[in-house]
Amino acid sequence: MSTIRSARLADLPALESIEADSFNHDRLSRRSMRKALRSDRQLLLVAADEADIAQGYALLHFRSDAGHARLYSLAVARQRRGGGIGRELLAAADAEAARRGYKRLRLEVRRDDAATVNFYLRNGYAANRVLASYYADGADAMRMEKAVVNGSGLASIRSQNSIAVIVGRIQDKKPLTEAAETLNLRLLTASEYLAQPSASEGVRQIVNLCPVDEYLSQGYYISLLARARAQRSMPNIDTVTGLIWKKLYRDYLGELTELVRKRIPAPIRDGENSELAIQVYFGQTELEWARRMAARAYRLFPAPILEIMLRRRARGWKTEYIWPLSSASLAKPEFPRFIRALGEYCQNRRNPVSRRKHAQFDLAILVNPKEQFPPSDEAALRLISRAAERQNLRTEMVGPKDLDKVTRFDALFIRETTNIDNHTFTFARIAEANGLPVIDDSVSILRCSNKVFLREAMVRARIATPATELLTKGNFQEVALRIEYPCVLKIPDGSFSRGVFKISDAHEFAAKASELLEDSAIILAQEFLPTEFDWRIGVLDGKPLFACKYHMAKGHWQVYNHALKRKVNYGQSETILVEEAPASIVKAAVRASLQMGRGLYGVDLKEVGATAYVIEVNDNPNLDAGTEDGRTGEALYDAIISVFRQRILTAKGLAQPPQPNRAA
Repeated sequence: MSTIRSARLADLPALESIEADSFNHDRLSRRSMRKALRSDRQLLLVAADEADIAQGYALLHFRSDAGHARLYSLAVARQRRGGGIGRELLAAADAEAARRGYKRLRLEVRRDDAATVNFYLRNGYAANRVLASYYADGADAMRMEKAVVNGSGLASIRSQNSIAVIVGRIQDKKPLTEAAETLNLRLLTASEYLAQPSASEGVRQIVNLCPVDEYLSQGYYISLLARARAQRSMPNIDTVTGLIWKKLYRDYLGELTELVRKRIPAPIRDGENSELAIQVYFGQTELEWARRMAARAYRLFPAPILEIMLRRRARGWKTEYIWPLSSASLAKPEFPRFIRALGEYCQNRRNPVSRRKHAQFDLAILVNPKEQFPPSDEAALRLISRAAERQNLRTEMVGPKDLDKVTRFDALFIRETTNIDNHTFTFARIAEANGLPVIDDSVSILRCSNKVFLREAMVRARIATPATELLTKGNFQEVALRIEYPCVLKIPDGSFSRGVFKISDAHEFAAKASELLEDSAIILAQEFLPTEFDWRIGVLDGKPLFACKYHMAKGHWQVYNHALKRKVNYGQSETILVEEAPASIVKAAVRASLQMGRGLYGVDLKEVGATAYVIEVNDNPNLDAGTEDGRTGEALYDAIISVFRQRILTAKGLAQPPQPNRAA
């Protein structure tokens, strides 16, 4: 072990050699080192070997008007690197900052120096922000920070524990103590968490193992205060409220019953017991036949411990209730299984393999590799991830089967074709229930997926659309007599030109309308407006992002020609800058998007004469590399990630929501 002491004049030659060998730019000069020796606002520490020769140094700056000390520079002689000298210097710097009354220690490191960044991460530092062009050669810096160690060493633990487990009583800690140490979790009682906000400083995730079976109980307040403290809680306050009152979840009991009705083993189904309690730990159960039900219950009501009660009724077994349990309710033999599930949850929450630890927030991107017409190609997804990285967000691709992972992130970006009758809608709802910003949100999916709503919304806002009539089984024959041909028939929830049919005459109208009305109570008959191309204006949060011309497929009247079997069955596209598009088109697109919400929309319009006709407003519009970003480049993705970042900060109470664009 080295000796850590204050530097002396005799150390300067060795320190200069270390400095020259460690840095190519922004080196400390001998004059700067001399100044540090004399200054009471700087401290130059050295790590000396057995011969009292400096093998490394740490330079600290102190300001009386700042709440943090600054680790200005740290370096170790090349031949001694990897031997722990850097860690010893960090510990000494930490102790000195604490001795002088500082609560935090801050530093800057080259963003492109992954090895050094990881060194500080391993030693308890967290990324704070990126400083563009910080160094003399134009390189960016990563600002990092940690809480300094006090006499008990508590802050050092806090800097590393981003997940806290809350139990009801002191005696409830004992069964979890060893697991908390192994999993690097902070273990607190309810009283500590509620009465001492500093005890959970730096925590991002709360695992609430307290009883939450009563309104305004300790467990209830833990989940409530977690939201107020910008911490994600498991269960969150919405889940707690939903489980306290059975009337809020009873509609799901039949669905859960159906998942096990035909799977219950004969010994249980035909046995003497009239009820069976199934305990679910983070969505897991050891009962193979009940796993689908357990997973579904956990998705509906994410909680660490759920009890699902099955009771025998005259017509068979039935799900009687879902109930959240505390760790105090677990029998001793159950703790190993619960701790395994807790470990898997925490491991996945941290995701150490793919997580870049310097990222401030985590963004899940929902994609489906099997989708024929995905809204973003692989190149665009890479550009989205690069834009996120530039703004300190880590991205991870999730698939249709990863619903249970959603709550581990700070936001969700859906890059799969959405609909209210598939998993994309469920992903949006679950994310929203957990307080995550979502694009596109469930309301946008609901509104944009139904052309009946679109038609009514445009009429109400007095936005021009092709003349449209709503058809039912009762009026379609009457409409057939007065409509002009050719016309277009549309099912309410079609996408990518599917479910849209060009009709030539009344006979064809009657046949196709009858067919479509067998599957939908309402369809639409719309005026046919032939154009060489459709305008597509991308709008996010009421602001235009991009402008494209989507030309019709060759020899066809739509952009997509689904009658063709070859791979390429759509027309060419042409991208222009928003300011180059007709002002009437952009204005109509923004107005139309605001009828749907504040999400990301692709507004399709036709320009006929001087009039802009809104055809559709699509949530989850295409973002393909080389097309929608053809003129803006990566600035398009930067704009989207900026909105995500602002919404995450707002959701966590770290920023005020932006004011609406009144002009739009």
